[in-house]
Amino acid sequence: MMDSTWLNNVHQLIPGKELFRSERRFNLLAYTASHGQLLMRSIGQPGTPGEPETTIDLLFKPAAVVKIRDDYCGLAIRCATAAESEQVKAEYASVSFGRDDRVFVLGSQGESDYVVAMAVGWKEGILGRTQQSFFNDFYPDTPIWPSQPLSGVDAGLNIASTQELIDALRSDENTAIRRERHRRVYVVMTRVIRTDGPHVTGAGVFLTKADAEDAQSVIAAKSVDCWIEELPIAL
Repeated sequence: MMDSTWLNNVHQLIPGKELFRSERRFNLLAYTASHGQLLMRSIGQPGTPGEPETTIDLLFKPAAVVKIRDDYCGLAIRCATAAESEQVKAEYASVSFGRDDRVFVLGSQGESDYVVAMAVGWKEGILGRTQQSFFNDFYPDTPIWPSQPLSGVDAGLNIASTQELIDALRSDENTAIRRERHRRVYVVMTRVIRTDGPHVTGAGVFLTKADAEDAQSVIAAKSVDCWIEELPIAL
């Protein structure tokens, strides 16, 4: 079961109104320049006594100005009053704010920060082991499993090291751990024309691009149409 809220219009974002409150711990998880997305998370730990089962993903979009910390112990979000909004925007004279840019005040333990964005929303539910976030889903039109919490420019912060890859290959495949890191593999794809039409299949999966290119050169020499696709594997 998923609880979802998205706030982006004047009737929802009333100056001074509290929008969100939680006593849980939140961390800065990701930011992407694509659409100015800023994602914070309170991670759930299903099956752990005394810990919340659900994960809460909290998204600001598009974020024009950000003044936050990377960690909050308890978090409340409200719309800034007209005076607060004017004061914050006045500090950024070089920024051209739009009519729909609103100041969201983040309060925690007696201190305040803010994000200037057009909208804020959150989703709460059980996050799957290989699911990176509730805000980056798998889409059939682009059939590649998401390897990062947000779509867009990848900062590479969740790319696994070589040792992490080795450890993952050696570990028990049934271990119920969060799959938050990834590496990419290289798949050599082939297309063969048959009497019933073209047949596309994967000829082999390689850990390095150099190995994939070597195999591709062998296959191409056989006059077979082939190419390399990069796919993420969750660790």
